[in-house]
Amino acid sequence: MTTSDAQMIARAIQEALNGATLKALNAAAEAVRGGATSVDAVNAKMGADAPREVRNAVAALASNLGVLPAVAKAFEQATQRSTQTLDASVTSAETLSDAEQAAVVADLHGKYGEGLAVSFDVDQSLIGGLIVRVGDQVLDNSLRTRLSAVQRSMLNS
Repeated sequence: MTTSDAQMIARAIQEALNGATLKALNAAAEAVRGGATSVDAVNAKMGADAPREVRNAVAALASNLGVLPAVAKAFEQATQRSTQTLDASVTSAETLSDAEQAAVVADLHGKYGEGLAVSFDVDQSLIGGLIVRVGDQVLDNSLRTRLSAVQRSMLNS
């Protein structure tokens, strides 16, 4: 299994867990807003399929169940931040064809997920290859960089 396959599976699991957790937290918050004052009443409202971690959190908050609505809201906001669109830029020495752009986008989506906005730029000084920037990560596979590395190596020898 490749690393990108493993990352894709991990993202799917995370999204499923986040969804189940958010559903359970919202049910717990609704129970509290509806007047539930005990852990048992909140657990009953969440249902049997609520994640164990959420049940444990509810039990830990037994003395202050009133914070559950705020916790549910904060979790929802954190989940939304983690699924926001990530910007990516691909810089090449010449304009990539539609097929080449589609292949690059498919590779990036496989590695970083579907929430990726990809833009393409041209910089003729690269000579060849690509520079890919995704968030704060940079992969510089340009011929200009490779030639500079060879030049530094020769000067250091």
